[in-house]
Parts: sequence; C-alpha cells; structure tokens
Amino acid sequence: MNRRLDPWFLAVLAGLGLLPFVPFAVPIVAALALAAASLPVQLRLERRMPGWAAASLVTLGWTLLAALPLAAMAVLLAPALPRLTQTQLDIDALTRAAVNAPWVGPLAAAHQDALRLWLADNQPALLLQRHAGEIRMVGEHVLALLMHALLSLAILWAVLWKREHVAHGLRSSLLRVISAPLAARVEHHGLQATQATIVGMVGLALWDTLLSLPMFGLAGMPRWYAWSIAVGMLSVIPGGTGVALVSAAALLAAQGHLLPGLAVLTIGHVIMLSGDVLVKPKLIGAAGHAPFLLVLLAIFGGLAMFGMVGLILGPVLVLTARAVVFED
Repeated sequence: MNRRLDPWFLAVLAGLGLLPFVPFAVPIVAALALAAASLPVQLRLERRMPGWAAASLVTLGWTLLAALPLAAMAVLLAPALPRLTQTQLDIDALTRAAVNAPWVGPLAAAHQDALRLWLADNQPALLLQRHAGEIRMVGEHVLALLMHALLSLAILWAVLWKREHVAHGLRSSLLRVISAPLAARVEHHGLQATQATIVGMVGLALWDTLLSLPMFGLAGMPRWYAWSIAVGMLSVIPGGTGVALVSAAALLAAQGHLLPGLAVLTIGHVIMLSGDVLVKPKLIGAAGHAPFLLVLLAIFGGLAMFGMVGLILGPVLVLTARAVVFED
C-alpha cells in the first residue's frame, strides 16, 4: 500500500517545493527552452573547448539577440521623444488629409468639426501628460522584463554548463514515478517539442521582420530597417510587436504623415496576426509532426492558462503528450 502511495507523495512534495519558483516561471521555462534549442550547438562547441566556455559563447549569442530589439527601440525612440513632446499637430493639414483620403474621406468630411476638436484635444504633449501613469507602468514592466531576461540568461548558462547533471536529475526524478522506457520517451519527445517551439518563434520573428521591411520603407519611416528588426525581435513577447507599431505610427502622425501612420498601424497588425495565427503554428507543427489546428489551440490555450510562459509551455506539453500517448 505504501509503495502505491509513494509516487503520489513525491509528486505532491515536488509541487510544493516548486511553489516558491512560480514568480520566476517565465525565465526558468524560457531558459530550459533555449537550452534545448541550443543543445546541438553546445555539443559541437564542446569538441573544441571546455563546457563552461561553450556555454558562455551560446549564452552570449542569445544575449546579443535579446539586446538587439531593446537597443533598436532605444536608438529609434530616444531622439524622437523630445521632438514628439514639442510637436504641434497641424490640424488644418491633417483634416484636409483625412477628408481627401480614400474610403474614409466622406465620413471625415461630414464630421470635420468633431475631427478638429479631437485633434486639438490629442496633441502629443497633452497625450503624454494625460497618460503619464500608464507610461510609467509600461516602464516598470519593461524593467521587470529586463530583469527576467537577465535571470533567464544566467539559468541558461548554468544549465548548458551542467547539462549532464541537469539531465541526470530530471531523468532520476522521472524514474521515481514512471518506468525507464516511458521516461526515455518523455525525455526524447519533450526535447523535440521544445526545439520545434523555438523553430516556430524564430520563424515568426523572421516573418515579421521581412514583411515589415517594405512597409516601413514605403511609409517613409526614418531608419526603417531598424524598425523592422525591432518589430521582428519583439514578436516573441506578447504585445511587443503592437507596442513597436503604435510607436512608429505615432511618430509618423506627429510629423504630419497621418495616412502613412494609419497604414503602418493597419498593415503591421495584419502581418502580426498572420504570423501568430498561420506561420508560427505551421512551423511548429511541421517541426513537431503535429496538426496545424492542434498547435494553434496549444499556443493560445497555453497563453490563456499559463500567461506569457504558456507561449512555450503550451505547445511543448501538448506535442509531448501527443507523441508519448499516440506514437510508438
């Protein structure tokens, strides 16, 4: 009787032991996913250098990739923010542009007075003052995200360096509750599912970057290539692409380019949604040998159940369970 209860007791005890790490779930899961995706590179590097040096190189590569969008946004927004606070919208020019715009022109012409009042009440400086609290809150979230990113990179380095110890510990934990053949299958399919998820996220970043290049270029966006890189790299963060698109549209509108700003906002979100709903699930499904609809539901279901960490955890859990249960 006691032997039957042992696995359940160990599972409950393990769950209680993990509770203090719940606030750090996002960086921990992200680090484990990056470690799984980086394993082939780590093994190749270890043939030429010590394990700690190989782990340092891999971590440095991911650090540069993570810092690239933040540096791009800082370079793009820092010189523009002072001009944005001092910019006064040309109400007459913007009203004429709206009246002459295709499709929406007649509607704007019928409500010119309301449009003028709205533009006068939403000058950039007034908007920044009105939403100072929200802007400060966004800054706090960005700072927290930066701290989580640093923690994730530190965990990644440690996991890669001590990968044999980590793998042995995970394998030993599995063997306490399931048989050795089943543990080997869970380990194998879990690694494959994690690598497939990372493939989908990288593909999404490339999709957003390549399709936003002509969009920003045709809109006349200064440093359009940097904006495209920022949009692509921020696609791995929920809402990250939206923040970049809104910032770009606001800068264009503040410079008097209302229609290009609206075009960037509209076309950019079409690109973003097509990537999230079509490209990313398709790539994950192709790499993980899973149906498109199953992966799509796993992504959005994981996000709804686990928050930001569900973007990785959802597909990994579903693909691993599917492979273990239904495949040999």
